[in-house]
Amino acid sequence: MQVSKSDTLAGLPLIKIRDFLRRYPAGCTITAGSVETDLGLNAPSAEVVLQAMVTAGFLEPKGPTGERQTPSQFGITTLGSRLCVARFVKRITRAKADVLVREMLARVTEINERDELVFRVKRVRAFGSYVGDAAEVGDIDLAVDLEQRHPDRDIIEQLLARADASGKSLSTHMARLSYGELEVQKLLKGGSPYISVQSGDCPEKFGGPVVVLFPPNRESSNA
Repeated sequence: MQVSKSDTLAGLPLIKIRDFLRRYPAGCTITAGSVETDLGLNAPSAEVVLQAMVTAGFLEPKGPTGERQTPSQFGITTLGSRLCVARFVKRITRAKADVLVREMLARVTEINERDELVFRVKRVRAFGSYVGDAAEVGDIDLAVDLEQRHPDRDIIEQLLARADASGKSLSTHMARLSYGELEVQKLLKGGSPYISVQSGDCPEKFGGPVVVLFPPNRESSNA
């Protein structure tokens, strides 16, 4: 999704709209009250912003929408979900993006050779602006599928052991269980603000063309 830090919606920076929508996972309901409270607006301004999100295609009515019924509840659309994962970075040339992708693929090889990691990279697909033919692109959206490196071993034991071996202060049980996957995602990014790692089913949710980057020699497809 092509966005810029200078983009606005109803007078608010679009990045602020993105951060607002991120607070509402799939299935959650958004109301004018939600907008008013979370964005710190008065009631009339909240209604304007809410309707602007609907007009832009980021929200859609939920529940009754008959002639005499004004919808009061809204859900995030596919386009809204795409905004949620958008990163507001300065656009780069396609040549620079290609270099970043090659470096990422080199890291895939390194990750898959590291036996101490709980997960291996099974598949990497690119979608979004990188798949197009524009001379410049924004963030490089990657849908990444991971697989357990040692499926014959207890996954919970592996995850907890890897979290403990990290030496990091992980205060909750869920944080310890999540560490193994987040570790691989961080390694894939390699510190680049342009690499955006998403779940493997992300292209199917958003639609649009997909390019398989790893493993090599796989056909590209339309999600």
